Amino acid sequence: MKRLIIFLWFWIGFVEVVNAQHTFQISYETEKDEFIQNSLIDNEGNILLVGNSGFTLDSKNALILKIAPDGTLQSKLIERQDTVGTFSEVTMLDNGNYFVSGSYNVGNDFYAMDHFWVVIFDENLEILAEHSYGINEPYVKYGDLHRSIVNKEREVAVVATNKRMVNNYLRDDFIMFRFSQQGDSLSSVQYESWPSAQPNSFDSIPGTDSLMMIGRGVLNTGQESLNFLDMEMNITSSVNISDLDGHKRYTNGNWLNSDEFLMLSNWILDDDKGREYLFSVFRVNTSGQYLQELHLDRPDTLEYAAYFTNLVVAPDSLIYVGGFQSYNNVSSTPSNCIIYLIDKELNLIGRKNFGGDANYTLMGIEATSDGGCFAYALQTNMHDRWYYERDVVMWKFLREDFEIITQLTDQPAMALNSKAWPNPADDELHISLDGLPTGSDFRLQIYNTAGQKFFDKALTVTAKSVQCRIGVLPAGTYVYQLQTATGQVGSGTFIKQ
Repeated sequence: MKRLIIFLWFWIGFVEVVNAQHTFQISYETEKDEFIQNSLIDNEGNILLVGNSGFTLDSKNALILKIAPDGTLQSKLIERQDTVGTFSEVTMLDNGNYFVSGSYNVGNDFYAMDHFWVVIFDENLEILAEHSYGINEPYVKYGDLHRSIVNKEREVAVVATNKRMVNNYLRDDFIMFRFSQQGDSLSSVQYESWPSAQPNSFDSIPGTDSLMMIGRGVLNTGQESLNFLDMEMNITSSVNISDLDGHKRYTNGNWLNSDEFLMLSNWILDDDKGREYLFSVFRVNTSGQYLQELHLDRPDTLEYAAYFTNLVVAPDSLIYVGGFQSYNNVSSTPSNCIIYLIDKELNLIGRKNFGGDANYTLMGIEATSDGGCFAYALQTNMHDRWYYERDVVMWKFLREDFEIITQLTDQPAMALNSKAWPNPADDELHISLDGLPTGSDFRLQIYNTAGQKFFDKALTVTAKSVQCRIGVLPAGTYVYQLQTATGQVGSGTFIKQ
């Protein structure tokens, strides 16, 4: 395959572009420590990333990156004398400009970010407008976790936090803002929280005038909740969703209708085999009921959902879900990132493993207009036992880069003396459904011998066997399982040539 390689010396990184399909990997590498807080994809297919960069805490400066669909990288670092700052969130405005919120401190104290910061950038990352809002007593700094949307009234609504001292500890409270699209403040509402505020996602509820924020700190128990707000950013009600021993739940705007949405959750599973760290996708309604679940895990590993945007819908309504394998440290131990491809019925139909050559923390993903997926991670580089710095690594994958079982259809049995045939198989595999009544529901799951799940789909028995297109699976030995509501009813192995 012909390959074009472009070196971007100005950014001390590289871009690799493959033909016109624009598969690439980009590294934003400097001697400074980089951190990315959030992302968006604009109407032109450009990816915007915001965060900060600096050698030490007293030299952190706000950073914005823009990656074009062909992999071209543009960056802007806001460096001002005796000032430290960070960008936390980026939202696209109606005119195509970018609304970026963050915080800063005049005095080089990253722990005392006492100005809420709003910057409007144009498509060339030139600053069009800038506003700042000081903090009010008893608060001493703004938090760096923001969530923002353009609401039904075309205002920019922001959920953020600020901190106050309580018994010698800093406690985060919620502060809700409304801004015009020019960055002017329209209103703010303060909410005390317990034990600490944490906004994980923020969305408009389709077909209504209501907003929903998922996070901790609204309930006096400190548990995770669905929190409903009116257009003035007043919290009108809350629903406890802490049924799982998990944390960091997100919706990322994946509404199925005005009552149901998809939510990703890290959680911990304890059983007789020990403790397993994993994440799952849930179908949830606004009453806080868990309606359906899809586990996305690998046995005997510590796996977490991507920190920020981790569940996004592609143009053909398929869904990408991002996560990474963690060893709970910042050592040089290589770690893997993974993106699963599922549908809205919570069937797992594809996956992509990447990374593995360094210590990566997947921060987020975005679905691209060509049906592919963009991912960004922090690569941790250990310089000695006590000092490390991080670089930003970004990938663009096309749909054909994913390991996908492209078709699964019911076919009449051809060799019912075998559970799975042919075996070994190259492109097609048939699995017997002998013993399952016609019309009964079941799930077909396929794993490799390391326990990695490659396929998970709900089906109904309409014939005596099921046909799987397995041509895209890597060569090796696989395990299949047939599951019904009452448990496992069949299993076996096959070899993919």
